[in-house]
Amino acid sequence: LKRVVGRCACCVPLMAKIKAPPITSGILTAVYIIECICSFFVLRGAGKVYGYDALHVFPAAMGLVLIVLTVSKAIGRLLSRNAFGANRLNARKFGDQTWQFLIHLSMTFLELYVLQDETWYSDAATTFHSYDADKVEKDSVQALYLIQLAIWVITCFSHHFLEARHKDYVLMYMHHIVTIALITLSWFFHFQKVGVIVLYVHDASDITIDLLKMFNYLKLEGPSGFFLVEIIFVLNLVSWVWWRCYQLPFKVVKACIFDGFIPLYDKVCWPKPVLVLAGCYGFIYLLLALCLMHCWWLYLLLRIAYKLVLAPGKGHDAGREEYEGDSDDEDKED
Repeated sequence: LKRVVGRCACCVPLMAKIKAPPITSGILTAVYIIECICSFFVLRGAGKVYGYDALHVFPAAMGLVLIVLTVSKAIGRLLSRNAFGANRLNARKFGDQTWQFLIHLSMTFLELYVLQDETWYSDAATTFHSYDADKVEKDSVQALYLIQLAIWVITCFSHHFLEARHKDYVLMYMHHIVTIALITLSWFFHFQKVGVIVLYVHDASDITIDLLKMFNYLKLEGPSGFFLVEIIFVLNLVSWVWWRCYQLPFKVVKACIFDGFIPLYDKVCWPKPVLVLAGCYGFIYLLLALCLMHCWWLYLLLRIAYKLVLAPGKGHDAGREEYEGDSDDEDKED
């Protein structure tokens, strides 16, 4: 009887196992839809990308991202089930994370290509030197922004409607919405140079956390898993502190405030229409919001680290308790 009930439970949509408050989820979805509409108007004035209007190229970018998403998720699920024997839910999560890993890895290389001849990362203040609100950035920057906007619009949709949910579903939904807002606002205000740095910091630091989640879903922990979960966890913790908790707030956001927002206030923000003024302040406050989210996730990582110290070789259990939630408890599922 328990086996029959268990199999029936598997028929319930996996995303329903962790629920978000309907009002909160509804508000965030409404904001996401508004952002998509605003993105259309930003794209109309975004200029050319390798000789083509950004608005006309955007559907092609969306199509390319959707192909990568579909193929990578399918391969990830098949690989995790057939090669590692993962249960259905963990195979689904592994597929979701495979797509994220490929995106973060490829975007990191693209951002490094954009940054290779620039001083933007080594000296963030230079991103605001010779600011020109009428200048269209070089094609590589335009292309990067176009692809990133397509990625985050699709990622946000997938996060809400398609992917298995984790304990931080609402916070991650907010993170995706904030990211879309920052991309569109920095494009609108011609702050793309500093935007490239923000994207690079996030994508580069996401690679280790993608690997951590993927190894965790496959339960590659302890001696039987060559301690891969534990090793990547330590690397990810160091990476997170360096990129998200130091580089972003004390290097990038600091430059945005003291080298961008304050010196350029009269040129960019005032006197301007109310919506433009709100967007100008919103850009800074959203960056600060990202920093606060990163502090929360650092707290979560430290809680997992504490449990790993108390119970070595139990990384999967620690991740389930702190992040995955009850939906990860599917070990008997076929």
